[in-house]
Amino acid sequence: MPMTDPSPTWMQREIAEIAAAAERLARPENRARSQRIAAELRAISPPVVLTVARGSSAHAATYLGSVIQKILRIPTAHVGPSISTVYNVDLQAQGLVALALSQSGTSADIVQLAASLKWTGGHVVALTNTTGSPLAKASSRVLDIAAGPENAVAATKSYANSIIAGLWLIADWGEDEAMGKALERLPEALAAASAGPEILQAAQLLSTAEHAVILGRGPGLGLANECALKLLETCRISAVSYSGAEVLHGPSTVLRDGFPVIALRTGAGAGMDQVLSRLAEQGAAVVQLPVASGTGHRLVDPLLDLPPLYEMIEALSRARGLDPDRPADLEKATKTV
Repeated sequence: MPMTDPSPTWMQREIAEIAAAAERLARPENRARSQRIAAELRAISPPVVLTVARGSSAHAATYLGSVIQKILRIPTAHVGPSISTVYNVDLQAQGLVALALSQSGTSADIVQLAASLKWTGGHVVALTNTTGSPLAKASSRVLDIAAGPENAVAATKSYANSIIAGLWLIADWGEDEAMGKALERLPEALAAASAGPEILQAAQLLSTAEHAVILGRGPGLGLANECALKLLETCRISAVSYSGAEVLHGPSTVLRDGFPVIALRTGAGAGMDQVLSRLAEQGAAVVQLPVASGTGHRLVDPLLDLPPLYEMIEALSRARGLDPDRPADLEKATKTV
């Protein structure tokens, strides 16, 4: 049975706060911090940027890694914390920049890897919602994502603000005026974001689903990863995410007979069109979300899909008789080795 409590869930409230949280990052004190760190990173001029994160923060890192390569033209690589915590390896990070993302800043494995990278000469920037956290203390620099308190286990506004804080840093680092202007417009665009017919179609398709595949490309892959995770943890739908460039390399074998496929369209071009046509021809139930628009920047606008996607997932969780605020067997800060 669906939940009968008529009061808003924490997840609902926090989704509704995404636009206001984004606006906080445009305030003078946060802008000054981002600009100062960006100037220091520009002076370092690293050959590679590493990212360190898990869960929703890792999906934010996927988004940011794609944007770094497109705007700054610097290669990026994601480093699994187990290299430090399980294998006891200190990577040689001299002259590199690492972005360590953690909403709580308390995940011991993220903290240990950040400290290791700093010890071997890396310049570690913590993107965290808790500026006095162990991660902040283990890092070289701290960027407050300014999401505010988040009570639901499922991260929403902190995921969004991890990306937005990172985008501001990238725009400042690359002195990219166009991206900066788009980020100034973003809070208003997020506040206006609403569920279109495609979102409603996706909700109907997933209402009785046990499985789903979420597709994205470029920065949209980070959104696809996040959407799949939220369907898993709040709706108990066995959802997986793939790049639109990879799904035909094996996974497409089972994508037939009405199998739900949700495609996040982020301006990936004709390659994605061909993939989706192929999946539809073999019988998959494909829903394509349109390319978002509102800020006028192709690397910022994908974020406008977040509020309606989160709203859909939260409502779907309640409709399936679940509590989106407290998914079974999960905690806000995951302890991993």
